[in-house]
Amino acid sequence: MERVPHDISIGSFYLSPILVIALFGVVAALLTARLLDRYRLSRYFANPPIVIISLSLIYAIFIGRIFLGI
Repeated sequence: MERVPHDISIGSFYLSPILVIALFGVVAALLTARLLDRYRLSRYFANPPIVIISLSLIYAIFIGRIFLGI
């Protein structure tokens, strides 16, 4: 039987689990982009903004699979 993700309550606000996963994915992608910039590895990418969007999507899928089983 699959687990159904429920809304996440912060105070009196209810947030969709997908919104929280997407937020964590964007934060993880920004941290990764900062590390790539620090070690000057982002210069090897032709279009760094697309890389950040792709990383946020990959991280969101990974976080969703691991923590919520979506």
